[in-house]
Amino acid sequence: MLTTLEVSCEPRQKAGVNLRLPGPFFLRNPCRGRFLGRAWVPAALLAFLSTLLAAEQIRLTHPEATFHAGPADDLAFVVDGVPEGPRGWSPAPKVSEPQALVVRCEHPVESDELDIDLFFLAGRPWNALAEFSLSFTTDAEPSLQGNWQPLEISRFAADVNNLRRTAEGRLHLDFFRFNNVGNQPDDVYRLTARLPCGRVTGFRLDAIPVKLPGTENRGMSWWPPHDFTLTEFHVGTHVRQTTNIALHQQATASHALYDVAEVGQSQKATNLTDGLPATIAHPKDPDLGSVFYFEIDLGRVANLDHIGLRNRGDAQTQDRMNRLRVKLFEQAPDDGTPPTWTALLRADGSLPVAGAVDLVRAGNGQGAFRGRYLRIFSESIVPNSPQLAEVEVYESRTPVLVTGRADGKSLDGREGLVIPPGTRRLSLDLKIPQPGRPPNDVFRWRVSGDVDEWQHASNKTIEMVCPQAGRHVFEAQALHSDNQWDATVFRLPIVVRQHPWENRTFQGLGVAVAMIAAVFLSRRVMQRRTARQLAAANARAALAEERARIARDLHDDLGANLAEIAMISELARESLPPEHPARCPLDRIFKNAESNTRRLGEIVWAVNPTNDTLEHFTKYLCKFAQDYLASANVRCRFELPDSLPHGSLSAAQRYHLLLAAKEAVHNAVRHGHPGTVTLKMGVERGRFLVEIRDDGRGCDVAAAAASPRGCGNMRLRMDTIGGSFDLKSTADHGTTVSLKAPFSP
Repeated sequence: MLTTLEVSCEPRQKAGVNLRLPGPFFLRNPCRGRFLGRAWVPAALLAFLSTLLAAEQIRLTHPEATFHAGPADDLAFVVDGVPEGPRGWSPAPKVSEPQALVVRCEHPVESDELDIDLFFLAGRPWNALAEFSLSFTTDAEPSLQGNWQPLEISRFAADVNNLRRTAEGRLHLDFFRFNNVGNQPDDVYRLTARLPCGRVTGFRLDAIPVKLPGTENRGMSWWPPHDFTLTEFHVGTHVRQTTNIALHQQATASHALYDVAEVGQSQKATNLTDGLPATIAHPKDPDLGSVFYFEIDLGRVANLDHIGLRNRGDAQTQDRMNRLRVKLFEQAPDDGTPPTWTALLRADGSLPVAGAVDLVRAGNGQGAFRGRYLRIFSESIVPNSPQLAEVEVYESRTPVLVTGRADGKSLDGREGLVIPPGTRRLSLDLKIPQPGRPPNDVFRWRVSGDVDEWQHASNKTIEMVCPQAGRHVFEAQALHSDNQWDATVFRLPIVVRQHPWENRTFQGLGVAVAMIAAVFLSRRVMQRRTARQLAAANARAALAEERARIARDLHDDLGANLAEIAMISELARESLPPEHPARCPLDRIFKNAESNTRRLGEIVWAVNPTNDTLEHFTKYLCKFAQDYLASANVRCRFELPDSLPHGSLSAAQRYHLLLAAKEAVHNAVRHGHPGTVTLKMGVERGRFLVEIRDDGRGCDVAAAAASPRGCGNMRLRMDTIGGSFDLKSTADHGTTVSLKAPFSP
């Protein structure tokens, strides 16, 4: 973006200073009419776009002129929204007679201030309008013959050359010289105007011929052919970036101000309201004392929040800023008009810091802090008092509620907001009726009991999560452009309703009912659980009793019969001579009966419920291993814990685990030829462990695992009861078989 920075060698009106845009810029020296840097046309376009962004554009239609040189269609280009030319309104060749142009607002506009831009971008940089005036009307149908009132131009500037105000109130472009080398840009006039009645329906531009230098002729512009082409008439509502209502307001002094006679320069009372902290004003007569005063007309009666009195920043004559008497008046003050508020500032004689601003609030004086006219006196004995660089006046700014919405539905907020139950989102549209807007935050807000910390907002619509049920107060506070928070706080009561079931009494009754129901239900559940547990216990007892009966029957009946068969066959065999042919069958009958007796004993042991515990299983397996290994002439070693948990194995678990362990002991003796077999039992990670280790010659783990018998049978038995089988072996270092089975605590 481009910016025009004007550097003047001559004094000029402060209202004519114009810095529109940030960014790269070029310099213009009005004393020589020379330019440095880039072409100017892009700067004008960007400045125009910046104006559109800063203000709300007013749509203009139906331009009408007293005289137009070109085709009638060219007039439409004046209001087409495009600033560059080459076509527009041109009065040539009637450049020696006053001419006028009228444009109409598409819809009536209500505003206090307007931004008006006049573009002369026809490619003829030295043919801008030399003198003109602006008027407005509120007629329903604006026309050249309508009722026109002069616009009050508060600020004005030209992007290229110098504008000034004439004694008749017109704006006049100073004569300038140029070098025709292609560096002279077209001009754009930028104005800010006040609307006294706050309403407008049309605008009128009056072009006034000026006397041309060195001749008696008159023309519309300074250089041949002394005409102009207005390529765009742009109007937008002015958005004040300050809340200082004294800015550019009329300021006067009761007596003459300081001047430098040799250069013909004097201070102006408007230095106090020009927005420039380097310009100052103080009385010329050093001994006027409290007779002298500055007076600022704010344009209307306003309730004030604070006043800022700025001292010059070069650390000179701060002593002219003490014992200031400040008065506010609602009506034009005269000898008999009482002030509404008065204060004596720095009555102790203290001095301000260079360039600082003394903030004056209602509590610094007496009376109602409101008025239209502000007078500043000095009761100091220091000569040339008072001396001020800037007087800033800030009106009270209090946000007000426009609309409130709960989940998109409008609410009546005249006496507070009542939020229906179940609302999730709350939206508040606020406005600040007073003019002006700070460049950053507009205001800050909070909700008591929900959002207690101040939240800063840059727009006037607040979206928030609906506060919790109850009574709250929404608070909002406006910010001034000098970064001071307004003393007034907008407060809006908010009542958030809740569903009946969210009421504490309702919730208490619900809790009581739920507790009673829970007690009744838990009692029923406990009764049913107890019944199931009792039934299960009875079933287990019946099963244990049945198992005990079966074990007794097997032991007492079948076991006795097998023992009798073994005894009879043994007696018959012993009664026969050794060479008798019946001795071998009898010997076979004896051995089979004895083997079946042992196997029946194992079955009886597995069926008997008294042997379900881990302790009984451990004792039985240890007894078997000790007897079996002793008969095989192999040492037996046990690794047992001091105590085993109170757990049990089912009959199937004990049976398969016992047979798998016996198979492992048998394989260790048969295939490993060990000197020692170690039997380890205990509980590991919630499972019952039986481990058989030997110090024999080991085995081929892969071949053993692939064998359908031996290891295959042991793995199948452990899988049947939900256990695990593991085989580890190292050549000449023995074999380890680990059996793990689940058990019931």
